[in-house]
Amino acid sequence: MKKRIRLYLQRLIGNFFDGTFSSYLNAPHGLELDELRQYQPGDNLRSVDWKATAKTGKLHVRMKLVDKRVTIIFLVDKSRSEKFGSFINTKEDIQSRVLSILVYAASETGNEIGFITFTDKVENYIQPKAGEKEALKNVKDILLETPSSNCTDLNVAFKFLNEKIPSTALVFILSDFLAPYNYEQSFKTLSYLHEVIPVIISDRMETNLPRVRGFITAQDVETGTTGTLDIATTLEKIMPYVSLFKKLNTDYIGVSTEEDEEICVKKISEFFDKRIRRGGRRRR
Repeated sequence: MKKRIRLYLQRLIGNFFDGTFSSYLNAPHGLELDELRQYQPGDNLRSVDWKATAKTGKLHVRMKLVDKRVTIIFLVDKSRSEKFGSFINTKEDIQSRVLSILVYAASETGNEIGFITFTDKVENYIQPKAGEKEALKNVKDILLETPSSNCTDLNVAFKFLNEKIPSTALVFILSDFLAPYNYEQSFKTLSYLHEVIPVIISDRMETNLPRVRGFITAQDVETGTTGTLDIATTLEKIMPYVSLFKKLNTDYIGVSTEEDEEICVKKISEFFDKRIRRGGRRRR
């Protein structure tokens, strides 16, 4: 399944940046064989697979993945809310798992991988570099990193990325998105410049509130402050990012603290497969 994610990711990169290069090379060379399919008008005859053609009686071509590389940036939320978990895992546990899966898949295809960790400020910036060993080492360092703040400010991270990476990149945002909603404009800019995939990490206790009228008293794990919340409107207030993503036509991956690694891998795989089948970068 993880190998499939790597193949999906390489194909997805080609679809995202269509116009710069294609995810497939219809020729005898490329990264590796992906599939055989029937000949279509315009296909290069040098890519014809004669064995498959002779066996089926129909002209088939060999499709290979293109050996093209792009910059991939991982924005990693290190705020205190990531340490919350009402089930077996904390959100930080799930974040680490997803980060490791994605970085492994991305680095193995030879892409340049960069990292930005943030709270309510940028905690660390690791410039994009190619190399699987380097990328995996950076992941270990990030997981052991102790942030200097507890709070979250997504706007700070988005603005920093927009300034540091001016050319088009593939950006994964790993966060619970529980933060002040001050990032609408910076996220719009980010999604215009780059191909953005938010990875929303949640816990059921944050969303499974009863649909009733009433109030609850809760403590903010980041600031330590206590306040009273209106149950009927709380979910709408803490999830404005969902409306923003829909407005900007931005697909996202949702994972939960209840899910084991197998489910996480399956969700990521299905997400990539869906994007590949749809094809092309979404226009905003």
